[in-house]
Amino acid sequence: MSEFFDRLKRAAKAAASEWKPSRYKIANIQVVCPHCGNDTFAEGTALLNSSGMSFIGLDWANALAITLSCTKCSRIQWFHSTEHETGA
Repeated sequence: MSEFFDRLKRAAKAAASEWKPSRYKIANIQVVCPHCGNDTFAEGTALLNSSGMSFIGLDWANALAITLSCTKCSRIQWFHSTEHETGA
């Protein structure tokens, strides 16, 4: 079991080292945190999943959302559009 946790720690460290905050534009508008005014975010994705779609085996048909987490205050903003510019 100890080996499992060692591998898990190494994977977490590797993922953290790849994390590079950026500036983003969504619909050609610069994204700014409404809470603190910061303009750098860490990008993530979230599945807009429904239990009904899962029940009938259509998980693949669910849409994705882009999540941007503010690097200053950690507020998370969700965007349904996957069209965005990085480093804007």
